[in-house]
Amino acid sequence: MRVRMPLVMVTAGLALAGCGSSGSNEATPLSASSVAVTTTAASPTAAERIGADADGKDLSLAVGQGLIVTLEADPTTGYAWQVGELDQNVVKPNGSPDYEQDPNSDGKVGVGGKSVLNFVAAAPGSTKLSLSYMRAWEQGVEPAKRFTVNLTVH
Repeated sequence: MRVRMPLVMVTAGLALAGCGSSGSNEATPLSASSVAVTTTAASPTAAERIGADADGKDLSLAVGQGLIVTLEADPTTGYAWQVGELDQNVVKPNGSPDYEQDPNSDGKVGVGGKSVLNFVAAAPGSTKLSLSYMRAWEQGVEPAKRFTVNLTVH
């Protein structure tokens, strides 16, 4: 289907180009610049989306595939999810973490939400992704929460 799509686009472009309203019954010659050809590269593998229910589980990814981890968080408390153990030769962070606040119809301050961490499978191999929910300035204090998932990249 991916090979045929550009052919459909060219055919549609040629048909539309021949349907001009110049008032003449003569066909307008086409040049290479008058027909736009759109090709679509093979779509990458969809990102794997996981949450707290994936804690302690095994997960397989393809090289180049994204991994989106969404976990409960409330940055107004000073806590944030921090990457602990991770072989970044196998899976690496992809951008900065995002935060999605829970709906707050009452306008209350300090309402929690979800931290969204993005990763991408970089190379074949295995690694453990360990996340800790903690305050960065508190050294020697156990994290309030932990999240771990075992990753295998093919």
